[in-house]
This record gives sequence, structure tokens and C-alpha cells, in this order.
Amino acid sequence: MPHTSESHTPASDTAASGLTPTEREQISRRARALWREEGCPQGRDRELWAQAELQILKGRTPARDGR
Repeated sequence: MPHTSESHTPASDTAASGLTPTEREQISRRARALWREEGCPQGRDRELWAQAELQILKGRTPARDGR
């Protein structure tokens, strides 16, 4: 997980998932921190990204759909 550019984010399609650029950056930073805390493991990018995503988005206010 040494790369942090959007092209290396392990999430399947961050645009389709409704993440803002700010959220993607926050998740990327948190995932990198988790990766370092875990000793820089290989092959756990998706797992650590998902963990970071949950941590960052758990306080997110749901978007209104105009209804």
C-alpha cells in the first residue's frame, strides 16, 4: 500500500460509491496509517481500505435525495 494516488485505491470504483474527493483523501490517509500500524503487510490493501472507509464514513451524514 505504499501508493496513495487515486489510481491505486483498492476500492472497486470510488466514483460509483459516492465518495467525495475529500473523503477519498481521508480514507487514503487512514488506510496508509493502518497499513503502517500493521507493519506494512503485503496483500491486505483492500482489507485496510475497507477498515479505513468504515472509520471515516461512520459519522457521515446521509445525502438527501430530494424526497
